[in-house]
Amino acid sequence: MALTEPIAPAHDLERPSRLLARNVGVLAGSQVITWCASLAWALFVPRQLGARETGVFTLSVAASGILTVLIGLGTRPLLVREISIDPGRASRLIPTAIVQRALLSIPTLVMLAAFARFGPFKDEQVVVLYLGWAVSVLYALFEPIQAGLQALEKMQYLAYSDVLTKTCVSLVSVLLVVAYRDATALLTLTVVVLAAVLLLHIVWMRRNFTVDWSIRPAEVWALSLNSLPYLGFAVFFTFYLWIDSLMLSVMTPPAVLGWYGLPTKLFGTLMFVPVILSTAWLPRLAAAHSSSDEALWKASRFPLEIVVALSLPVCVGVVLVSDHLMTFLYGHEFAQAAPVMAWLALSVLPMYLNIMVNQILIARRQQMLWTKAMGLACVVNPALNLVLIPYFQSRSGNGAIGAAISLLVTELVLAAIGVAVVRRCFNREFFARMGRAVLATAGMGLAVLVARRFGLAPAIAVGLLVYPMLAIPLRVLTRQEIDQLLSLARSRRLRGTQQLSVLE
Repeated sequence: MALTEPIAPAHDLERPSRLLARNVGVLAGSQVITWCASLAWALFVPRQLGARETGVFTLSVAASGILTVLIGLGTRPLLVREISIDPGRASRLIPTAIVQRALLSIPTLVMLAAFARFGPFKDEQVVVLYLGWAVSVLYALFEPIQAGLQALEKMQYLAYSDVLTKTCVSLVSVLLVVAYRDATALLTLTVVVLAAVLLLHIVWMRRNFTVDWSIRPAEVWALSLNSLPYLGFAVFFTFYLWIDSLMLSVMTPPAVLGWYGLPTKLFGTLMFVPVILSTAWLPRLAAAHSSSDEALWKASRFPLEIVVALSLPVCVGVVLVSDHLMTFLYGHEFAQAAPVMAWLALSVLPMYLNIMVNQILIARRQQMLWTKAMGLACVVNPALNLVLIPYFQSRSGNGAIGAAISLLVTELVLAAIGVAVVRRCFNREFFARMGRAVLATAGMGLAVLVARRFGLAPAIAVGLLVYPMLAIPLRVLTRQEIDQLLSLARSRRLRGTQQLSVLE
């Protein structure tokens, strides 16, 4: 979908500003609540489960992530777009999408059964695979309703769902894991909560839409065909996201998957910087491209510089404290996860760059180019895993290191493609800012190395203090630029979030 196309009809864009303010407040408040709940889960649950059960849990999450995309067929952005343009179509599109997903859940169950039957899985692992399927089906059934509510800018319902799902699962898990230290109990809880959320969505659907359940096979087929342009990127991205975990589950013991699954969960939190900046900047890039291609390149240079510059201290800082971080938070059972976390941290720089490149291509209406790049990643990454996972498993008993290195190499390949695509963004000012960022990061790294001997907290505190002390006088980011970023984030947060949801 072209970024310059309207996300909502013209009359919706003229709604009073109080609607925008309310939606921003609702979404921001829900994010704070769910982030705190997720943090409580991340800090407490893995330590109680241990490496093996964390690996079993990760297996189910990986299976669920892949199955959700296969069942959903990428229809959500299509539904949002069509219902935004013509709200009256919701009465037909939502039930058609629900029936389509219910039908697709059957062949995915057959595929999962074959994978569980012929894979080297024990009884508990087979159970959690089927629980992952149940999670994916429940989410897939209420996602079309969410798409309709999003199209009508009923953001409070999305916030309610997010808070209920993540908060209930996270906080109850903290209590449940004390009594039942196994992944099966936690995944069963997730299924129960999602079933309750599905019932709530049915109530919200009846309250906001007039639904016509006279389903026509031709409409189901048409919806499936129209979803294909959105499906390619979703399939490639999800496959790339979870294939390493599935390969580890087949090629290594569950504990090794736990050493990989936990760092990747923590690693995901490091992506908030490029996601926030790219979300806020996307509308401006699109507007610039509507003027001219040269205007887009000019508008892209500043956010690209900032994202790459900020990746450096994050990368170096996490590498230097990874060993202290894992043992302090999760105990010596997860000591083997420390090198995995360090290798993943090295992926921060290329991954930050790649996220921004993707947004620039969206603004240029060249989404398919990055989809092809993700298709290449889906070949490169498994090929590397086939070699590196057994190599490190036999050498050090930790195949998760091989998976982390495979991710790093793949991201570097994508970054090389990205640099070639956006090479017009790289000029003298870009490299001058990168040089200043490298100096500030080097000073921070030396300070953190000295502070490491006193423990994790002093090392983190010193890094957070020293980097801005060096970056500000070096003009890595000026005060005017900081004010510009804050102003942009405040004014664009909701619109950028809506556009990303439609385009992903």
